[in-house]
Amino acid sequence: MQIRNAAYDRQLDLLDCRLAMFDIDFYAIESDETFEELKRRCFNCSFQEACAVDLRRDPSSVVWESYCPNAATICELAVADALIDQPAHVRGGDG
Repeated sequence: MQIRNAAYDRQLDLLDCRLAMFDIDFYAIESDETFEELKRRCFNCSFQEACAVDLRRDPSSVVWESYCPNAATICELAVADALIDQPAHVRGGDG
């Protein structure tokens, strides 16, 4: 039986919600290193309460980017995901 820590679950929920704002599936991140780094930064973040409040108040606001230690990585993942979803001729492929 696995014992779950409520704080751990809350941190994963915040990160999952943040990623969901960009249509990124938390568990579909291909790089184990990126996945672990995102979790580590979130768990050590001192702005978790602000993150939770911002997600409840206005999830589309970009204010989180000013304090989130994962902002750059999340934005990079979103750009990479958007490029993958584009047709080859838009990405610069042969298409």
